[in-house]
Amino acid sequence: MKNIWFTIYSSTKDDTEFIGLNNYRTLLEIMLIHYIQDKINREKKAQKIMFCLIPELDTDLLDNFKKNYDNKKIVNGGIINLEASAKGINWNNLIEQEKKDFLIEKWKVLFDNLSDDYFLTDKSKVIESLEELRNKDWKIVSSPFKKKVKYNNQSYTVMLDITTERAQLALVRDSDEKWFPLKDFETSKISTDANFKGFQLEGDNLTFVYKNFFNAMFESPAVFDLKEVVK
Repeated sequence: MKNIWFTIYSSTKDDTEFIGLNNYRTLLEIMLIHYIQDKINREKKAQKIMFCLIPELDTDLLDNFKKNYDNKKIVNGGIINLEASAKGINWNNLIEQEKKDFLIEKWKVLFDNLSDDYFLTDKSKVIESLEELRNKDWKIVSSPFKKKVKYNNQSYTVMLDITTERAQLALVRDSDEKWFPLKDFETSKISTDANFKGFQLEGDNLTFVYKNFFNAMFESPAVFDLKEVVK
């Protein structure tokens, strides 16, 4: 079953007003699938659940939100969207925990104001999951491949370490769990720049193969000389 897309946008055209928000958005898109998705009623046909941060709004537009979504048989267009106030919030001056708190509070507002028929469980369970996520380390460490890299009689696992600061592609040696960083990516761009379907090892050269046709056609191959990486 296709994942629901949990995402965040801002209405501002000023790229400097919410620096780093895209990284938080990308990481949360992945984490909310794990924490929230199985609690959502799929019969509503919601494909994207989101809120849009609007600095000019005095308050979240809850009346419009309820009018648009309360007790609807299916979600029109597959999108649930809360127009959320960001008035008085200086995102760039917030510390990491304050940014996490702000975003979690907006998600709580969205889910708390959806009617009960959107959920497979009691709505309080969704709020509890969000509270749990608020206090977690916002970090995802996972391997995109089952296949191991076999090099110089050692076995390595390819890992992606994703935070709100960056996404790092690395090799982890199975024998001692030592990390060997390969490349850092902008977290918000991992779906394109780190969109690999597999890898090839020829001699000392480890080459990652892109999933996306356009990446494969127009991007330089991601090639790493393991003599320089594994020391």
